[in-house]
Amino acid sequence: MRRAGSRIPPTAARAVAIALAAALLAGCAPQPATVEGGQIKGLYDLFLMAAVGVFVIVAALIGWSIVRYRASGDSEGLPPQTHSNPRLEVVWWALPTLLVIGLFVATAGVLGQVDGSAGTPAMRVQVTGFQWQWRFDYEGTAVTIAGTPDAPPQLVLPVGERIAFDLESADVIHSFWVPRFLMKRDVVPGQTNHIEVTIDAEGTYSGQCAEFCGRLHDEMLFSIRAVPADEFAAWLASQEGS
Repeated sequence: MRRAGSRIPPTAARAVAIALAAALLAGCAPQPATVEGGQIKGLYDLFLMAAVGVFVIVAALIGWSIVRYRASGDSEGLPPQTHSNPRLEVVWWALPTLLVIGLFVATAGVLGQVDGSAGTPAMRVQVTGFQWQWRFDYEGTAVTIAGTPDAPPQLVLPVGERIAFDLESADVIHSFWVPRFLMKRDVVPGQTNHIEVTIDAEGTYSGQCAEFCGRLHDEMLFSIRAVPADEFAAWLASQEGS
């Protein structure tokens, strides 16, 4: 009889390639621009490492089994059958259970930090989404920044200070999303949602509505320009005086 070869079938090779590509792409999150985004990215990285570890272990065991127990030309009948192995069964129950519990605890900790409120924020901004643009009102001031589909608004904020966003909708469901913040919130009619962030890097960050809201949804854009605190104070004073 012809000895069975040890070549990996094409379908298995494709499955391995797809899994590796998915693992690599999963780690391509944008560089966070906020303290909270850094915490979220750390959680992403933890899940990615756990997924890669599980994949490597499972793939190694499958590969070892294929090589160790491959059919040979002089074999007859079935190999020795093992009906139970309590130690092995406890291990393959306990390890996934501990992994899931660990990931749950890590997730709950990060969610508690990014969804929590750290006392009184340095600045509170009222965000109103409407078809098809945004309006930003700086609480405690007379400054309002509003956009149109042809002229997206730019929100100026200080670096290194806690900023609270109160999100409301004037019509349909929108979604407030700044990719570099690594978080977003739905903007729901009749309901006020909240986000608090601390921007830790100067720059201009693009934002958009991430919920299909009608004909000009793709033009519902805005940007956030993060500047040093003294520059922000001067800008805010100039806006109030204009």
